[in-house]
Amino acid sequence: MRIILFAIPGPLALAVWHSLPALPVQVVGVVFPAPRGMPALTVFPLATPSPQREIVMPETLTVLAERAGIPRIAVSRDGMPMLATLLHQQAVDLAVVACWPWRIPRELLPVPRYGFLNLHPSPLPELRGPEPLFWALRLGWTRTAMTLHLMDEEFDHGPIVCQEWFELPAGERLSILEQLAGQQAAQMLPKALTDLQTPGWQPQPQTTAGSFLPTPREEDFTFSADWPVQRAYAFARAIAEWGRPFTFTAANGQTLAIVDVIACQPGMRLAAPIMFNDDQVALQLSDGALIGSLPTRQ
Repeated sequence: MRIILFAIPGPLALAVWHSLPALPVQVVGVVFPAPRGMPALTVFPLATPSPQREIVMPETLTVLAERAGIPRIAVSRDGMPMLATLLHQQAVDLAVVACWPWRIPRELLPVPRYGFLNLHPSPLPELRGPEPLFWALRLGWTRTAMTLHLMDEEFDHGPIVCQEWFELPAGERLSILEQLAGQQAAQMLPKALTDLQTPGWQPQPQTTAGSFLPTPREEDFTFSADWPVQRAYAFARAIAEWGRPFTFTAANGQTLAIVDVIACQPGMRLAAPIMFNDDQVALQLSDGALIGSLPTRQ
């Protein structure tokens, strides 16, 4: 099967990439969103191998594709019609999508023989939208699902090929959770590829129920004293990688900005709702205390 990988380079896509050599597929290209200022469609030339260059370049999806001699294609939203022509020429059987910033346009969806297979880390139809792991953590989930589904014209809406649950270990950074999601998707790909090529097999349509959650806004980087301490710890510890401060609201209404969390102490009762110690702070939550880091003083 000839596949092309659509991906925002990151831990999820990288985990999927590492699984591809073990599958009965030929990767004919890697497509990623074009950085601002680039042409609508750019096909990068294949690089000449250079041992020195391989030593100094970090292991990213685009670097690994370059080393493997696989074409890399940068595309903007405006370049998608041109990309459809290119995929027709390459006779692509399946497009695998591991994070993508916008909808695939109608004219591009039927170009691969088996369509576009999206790897979405939520139990669709729940948590449709661009940041499902963020919302799972904010909602206090300790596990979520990886859903492989065929894309249609609606957002995260197409029929489900397979779905499996996996754990969200408390205290892990978001990049690790994204890697776990990618590893889960990689384990599911062999069966998904077999099913797609089986005559008469049909994916399961999604129900009309479910939820859609948008790109997180400033008010979503908050938590309060009535949260369970484990929920606040898992959420803030993971999302702190984004570099955006969180606003904590204490039981007495006092608010405080923190940039990270260090530990949680279930069952601990503090003498005050907020207690400071140099550049750290202890916060009283409903069933324990959270130890956080304060913004750097200017």
